[in-house]
Amino acid sequence: MVRELGLECTFLIPIRRDADLSDGRLHSTTAWNWLSEELYEQFGGRTVAPGLYEGVYKDPETRQAVRDKCRKFTVAVKRREVGRIRRLLAEACDRFRQKCIYLSVAGRVEFIEAREHG
Repeated sequence: MVRELGLECTFLIPIRRDADLSDGRLHSTTAWNWLSEELYEQFGGRTVAPGLYEGVYKDPETRQAVRDKCRKFTVAVKRREVGRIRRLLAEACDRFRQKCIYLSVAGRVEFIEAREHG
């Protein structure tokens, strides 16, 4: 029996709160646990890549370079559930105090914004 094929969704969560929106401090264990539980409950699981991913991007508001270190997550999502991962990541923007979160859906990149910025 073949199970329904899903789309691979990967996203990056910086390990620190956005310094412009918040205080730039490390996220709490509570925030990470919330994300892990939501991914399991809504999508049946998740994978966290080992180590941290370093990146840099130009902040669209400040036009300044922002360097960060991120945790990378992978989730298999049914095509009809892609909207749900977007909504979850919009909530994660609020909880993790980020302007946006990098999301790749089957290789197509988008930036999910926090509700107050979207």
